Amino acid sequence: MRVRWFHVWALSAWVVATGAQAQPSELLSAAEAGQPTAQYELGSAYLIGKGTEKNAPEALRWFRLAAQQDQPQAQYMLGLFHLLGVEGVEQNLPQGVEWLQKSAAQGHADAQNMLASLYLQGKEVPRDVAAGMGWLERAAQQGSVKAQKTLAFVYRQGELVAQDLKAAFRWNMAAAEQSDMQAQFLVGEMYYLGEGVAQDHAEAVKWLAPLVEKGAQSAKLLLGKIYFEDQGVTPDYKQAVLLLHDAAIRGSGQAFFELGRLFEQGEGEYRNEKEAIAYYTQAAKLQHAGATQRLAALSAASASAGEAVHSMEYMANLDSAVRGNMLAQYNVGVFQYLGKGFPQPNYAEAAKWFTRAADQGYAKAQYNLGTLYENGKGVPQDMAQAVKWYHMAAEQQDAQAQYALGTLYRDGEGVKKNAKEAKRWLQRAADQGYAPAQKALAQR
Repeated sequence: MRVRWFHVWALSAWVVATGAQAQPSELLSAAEAGQPTAQYELGSAYLIGKGTEKNAPEALRWFRLAAQQDQPQAQYMLGLFHLLGVEGVEQNLPQGVEWLQKSAAQGHADAQNMLASLYLQGKEVPRDVAAGMGWLERAAQQGSVKAQKTLAFVYRQGELVAQDLKAAFRWNMAAAEQSDMQAQFLVGEMYYLGEGVAQDHAEAVKWLAPLVEKGAQSAKLLLGKIYFEDQGVTPDYKQAVLLLHDAAIRGSGQAFFELGRLFEQGEGEYRNEKEAIAYYTQAAKLQHAGATQRLAALSAASASAGEAVHSMEYMANLDSAVRGNMLAQYNVGVFQYLGKGFPQPNYAEAAKWFTRAADQGYAKAQYNLGTLYENGKGVPQDMAQAVKWYHMAAEQQDAQAQYALGTLYRDGEGVKKNAKEAKRWLQRAADQGYAPAQKALAQR
């Protein structure tokens, strides 16, 4: 399906870009006289309704006449129509490929690109990487930006052909010199990484800075990193913060992570552990694994950093908990129960948040609430309440709750002693691999 949509895009792009060079009335005599270019332009006019009403059958008639005289653009159009099965043309993949090959052989870059796509993906034709790369090379040599970028991607990825970073850089540069913004970013990125070219951060800046002025978010992120990493470019922390913050507020976890790195590794006012932790916390909320690792490392490094990490994590969870997120409510309860980031545990506050999450059906919160009622921590001891919450969690396959419920039935605490029920709940926990339940059953 993806390939078909690519072909539809190609046809749509042609419709937008093309147009007859003259009105049909001015072309008709030349077309009827057998001039292939006039026949192609007349077909284009009928296809898009320029200077005349749209008439697909007439468009196809003139395209076919032109194609039979080796007019490459007409051959390309017929190739697309046969591939797609549109405009009254029955889908015929071999014939579509044949027309594309005729057009491509005459140097038509779009046909060359299309054939390359077909052969590299192996959808409409058998996969033939060598043929696909050959057509890409021919199109790229003619200056096709699309072909140049595709070649760069294939050589850099190294899956269809052996990785060749120098070739990837060379083709990205060719497209970049034709003002393609994506290629310009990739040239800057490859200078930054030293891929296919000697690493040169100053040269990377030359390519990235103009893109930043045009609003390219990827360029802001990379340029922000360069300005604080102090590798061949004079550090500019203020500019780095501005660039990274602009990318971060648009939801980039990587930008938040880089801001954390900046304030963790920076100098002067830009070395600030609390600021670093705050940015890492935001990145971690956006599922950035590196940020989670840095938070853990900072927390383990010193007590003060650990307290700051816990404080940031707590506030992030509290913000979501207040808005009704049950997982965040549970997490806030855990912070309070363990006293993470606080002088001591606050069981009453923990019970409040566990209750909110438990009322929304969160099994772990239901189990924890049961333990608080069983032990009288933060709430009055109430075995009936403990059994209630354990039972709700146990029914959701929480093994700890199933074990707790089994032991209560076994010992007759809060419920009437019932060996059958005790065994049932202990067995359910044991079946999930819960070791205490397996041990309890073995001792019976």
